[in-house]
Amino acid sequence: MSKKTKRSIQPETSETKISPIQNFSKIGIVSRDYRYRFSNGYRDYSQKLPEILQLLDGEKCEAVLFSLFSIIPRESYDPSETFDVLKHIKVIHLEEFKDGLVRDAERYVIHHRTSSGWEKYWYYQVFGTITGMAKKEINDFVKNEIKKRFLGNSCVLLCGETNGVKYSKRDKKVHDDFGLRAAIPECVNIILNPIHDRMTRFEMKLKRQFLSKNGRWVISVWNKGKQDKNGKTRDGSGPSWTIFHNGLEREVNKIPNDIGVEIGVLDIKKGVSA
Repeated sequence: MSKKTKRSIQPETSETKISPIQNFSKIGIVSRDYRYRFSNGYRDYSQKLPEILQLLDGEKCEAVLFSLFSIIPRESYDPSETFDVLKHIKVIHLEEFKDGLVRDAERYVIHHRTSSGWEKYWYYQVFGTITGMAKKEINDFVKNEIKKRFLGNSCVLLCGETNGVKYSKRDKKVHDDFGLRAAIPECVNIILNPIHDRMTRFEMKLKRQFLSKNGRWVISVWNKGKQDKNGKTRDGSGPSWTIFHNGLEREVNKIPNDIGVEIGVLDIKKGVSA
């Protein structure tokens, strides 16, 4: 069975840059079964990336959000080599990882278009759960890390970082005890929440719903293929994503394709699938 390894809080590095101003409203959402090995020998998006981006560029998407465990980095492959032909896409989100019996998440890379070509910057997932974390660590995330995640009118929360808001068993509500939601500026109306595996605990959807209040969109997408200890998958019957807006769940349908991945398009100006 494949699992992601837990990563502790990452120190700020010189590679972490101030994010550019890139506002967007039409987002492509991409998922796949991460057990599948494509004909190039890799269990990542690399072989199908050009086709996926061409399809979404044809839909006039401005940003593309891939499920995590996206790309296996290697010297012989540079995903940005296929970006120059794109006309509409200006931001592409990809997580690098090591594949094997245990998948190991590495840096989260933001590729973005500039007037002089494509550039990139990156950061790392800080936590998947707050269980066992010191309050100071969570406060540091809210105060220092979250500002690195702003990209124009969007903000990225990686996988279980949505646990920065807490569900209370006492009143059965979600609360912003650490000020995570409050730390996101009003001008940020999209939270991008790429995920490694489908989260089945009921409170996770409640947390996404809570984060979407006050007019925000919360877009979560994950991989299919997670297996339990008996080898049974827990993919569910619907698409591998959820969309919330202002406290309400919205539907984004899958776009039929022969690429071998799940693709959806959300146009927040229209408020529905494109």
